[in-house]
Amino acid sequence: MKERLNRTAISDEEIIAALMGSSSIAEAAAAAGISQRAIYDRMGTRDFKAAYSAAKSDIVRQAVVSMNRSLSAAVDVVTEIMNNKEAPAGNRLQAARMIIENAGKFADRMEAADARTGELAENAFTFDPAKW
Repeated sequence: MKERLNRTAISDEEIIAALMGSSSIAEAAAAAGISQRAIYDRMGTRDFKAAYSAAKSDIVRQAVVSMNRSLSAAVDVVTEIMNNKEAPAGNRLQAARMIIENAGKFADRMEAADARTGELAENAFTFDPAKW
């Protein structure tokens, strides 16, 4: 590994990119051209932790968006199997069961999300003079 002489010459963004594209600290350090210790030192700072956390959250958010795009097509496939009179009865039954079970789960999640949104809205506009 060709280590940089000045470890501050590498930005947090470069280290985060190396971490996100690597499977280990050692691999990230090699990719960034710095020591593992330099990465661990940087990971100990509040600003780096916040930026790294935001980067990881962005990846999860992108994955959720991608899955949501595919969700409608997946439901269409399961519905098609359920409605296909030529499909084996067991397949049709399993497709129907899948729709029913997941519809209940989604309804519960939507209800919980609506409740949380309502609580947040109530708390956002509540003025408590004792807190001032």
